[in-house]
Amino acid sequence: MNVQLSKLHKTVLASALFGLSFNSLADNNIKTLNFASQNDFEQFAESVTNVFGHKTMFPAEYMGVTGFDVGASLNFVETGYKLSNQTERNKDLLPMYSLHALKGLPGGFDIGFNYNILSDSSASSWSAEVRYAILEGGTTQPAVSVSGNYAQASGIDALNFNSYGVDFGISKGFANLTPYAGIGWVLSSVDPEVANSNSSVNLKTENLSLMKLSAGLNVNLLFMDVMLGYNQIGDYGTYSIKAGYRF
Repeated sequence: MNVQLSKLHKTVLASALFGLSFNSLADNNIKTLNFASQNDFEQFAESVTNVFGHKTMFPAEYMGVTGFDVGASLNFVETGYKLSNQTERNKDLLPMYSLHALKGLPGGFDIGFNYNILSDSSASSWSAEVRYAILEGGTTQPAVSVSGNYAQASGIDALNFNSYGVDFGISKGFANLTPYAGIGWVLSSVDPEVANSNSSVNLKTENLSLMKLSAGLNVNLLFMDVMLGYNQIGDYGTYSIKAGYRF
């Protein structure tokens, strides 16, 4: 057990140092927009939706009235553009640091909240979700849930972002392991601020409709929980490692 914990601590430390190395190299503020066409802005908006859209960070099982899940995560979000000047990239990974909380409510409902800070940027985002247990899960059956979510970004000079989404999730516990997966849809609004645009065209708001996939594994280590997760919105993914407490 001590060897496993030592390996876990080293993994988390390495991930954090990896994130800090990105922080010293990247400028992720979006202060101005520079696009030659509306189509180019539409492609950029998909990257923005992946960066700031809601991520699934919990298994599907109902928490119960006294249950809760709290934690922090290091995430690496894919983008097809350098955010500061909108030059195209081949799916760069940007670090994002997040806090998460999920609380059980009566009647099979859970309510969750995520707060995210984009590394080397003044930008942040938050998202909230309300989830209902279609199946609460148990020894012989998986947990199945449906949820609705809303996300909003702030600290971005050149555009406004918000999104709505719906997710269907499934998970099943095996001893101290709980794998989970989900599928959903994201409807986002990426609204350019004309005063902060150097584009050669008059950019208009992009309203995107994108498929969302999620999968992960929560591991209970008695004194804490560790989760490895993946989310994909449209063509871009997010890789996460989360540590916290789940009761």
